[in-house]
Amino acid sequence: MSLFNTDKDFNVISNMIPARSSVIDVGCGDGSLLKYLDKNKNINGRGLEIDQDKIRECLAKGISVIQGDADIDLADYPDKSFDYSILTYTLQATKRPKKVLEELVRISNKAIVSFPNFGYWKIRMHLLINGTMPISNELSYSWYETPNLHFCTIFDFIDLCEKTNIKIENKVNLKRHLIQDYKQKSWVDNCFSESGMFLISKK
Repeated sequence: MSLFNTDKDFNVISNMIPARSSVIDVGCGDGSLLKYLDKNKNINGRGLEIDQDKIRECLAKGISVIQGDADIDLADYPDKSFDYSILTYTLQATKRPKKVLEELVRISNKAIVSFPNFGYWKIRMHLLINGTMPISNELSYSWYETPNLHFCTIFDFIDLCEKTNIKIENKVNLKRHLIQDYKQKSWVDNCFSESGMFLISKK
């Protein structure tokens, strides 16, 4: 969640979800996003979270949440159980990101996915100049402590969607917080966006 500019990111996610939709937030953390969507869109929301402490925080907020692992437990949900699924800054920490994406578009009509872009120019420059993995406010772990297992760029994400049965419907310009139709790969996005956020669905 450290990459969130909370108010603006929550707002742009809210703008992609119609009122009264059924929503599952996978890796929901303390439930803040679900609480925001409930207040602003009157959603029927539930969370899936692996961390027991964060589950307690969700329950304290009145959020419906169960303990579960995205790599394993999404398979338990029937097809099209939800209108929308959300996976924010968690994909890179999963063991099987391809399988997780396929499950997200199976259990919901549409999925909103965001992740840190390891093709961002500052990361490239740090590696080029220093020869070490960067540590910043956004990527605050040393390489030997990081929960990130799969480092991907925006191009990597797009390539994965194209190789699977996944359609990219929209992309989000997170600097300007604009939702845009997805047309094709953009080197500008891949080099100058700290994060990627996409609305996807099953082809």
